Amino acid sequence: MSWNFETANFSVRLPVVDQDGPQLFELLKNQNAAAHIPRLAQTVDAQALDELRRMTMRFDSREAAFWLVEGRFDKKIFARIGIQHINWMMLNAQLVWELDDELTDEGVLEFVPQLLEYVFAALKLHRIEMRLRPQQERHERLLTWLGFAKEGCLPAQLEFEGESVDFEVWSLLNPTPLQDLE
Repeated sequence: MSWNFETANFSVRLPVVDQDGPQLFELLKNQNAAAHIPRLAQTVDAQALDELRRMTMRFDSREAAFWLVEGRFDKKIFARIGIQHINWMMLNAQLVWELDDELTDEGVLEFVPQLLEYVFAALKLHRIEMRLRPQQERHERLLTWLGFAKEGCLPAQLEFEGESVDFEVWSLLNPTPLQDLE
């Protein structure tokens, strides 16, 4: 399997810096897409180009990988999903996503399992975690359906808009035993 793949309704692909700026901006200017992280919405389209360049640099340095989830038929960007903070010694990484309001839970469940399977098989990672603000019902529901387990809450991890932000930690272990990964 390559870094890019398709499902029945979506193309999941690595971003293209000189092509994806306007569509990525449309996704990232929506505050709801990243409220669980938290992150401020983008306000000018040049920010999307900067973000694309950062994603490319982080991919080239083996620190992170990000994919854009595009409708196969309408070519609209419905999500950005990535693994970041890859620790090659511990074989773990953090999952992060920004989802368009129009993307259904069923849509997310169509492509995320394939992506996780790829990350576990090709990159031989042992553990994936996701950190999100407490009481993010949709994201918690999706993580539960994907097999993630809630590990606990890290208090006051950062300050955002004048408030301390706690993070819940959700994790998924590679279902393939380590000895079978070699």
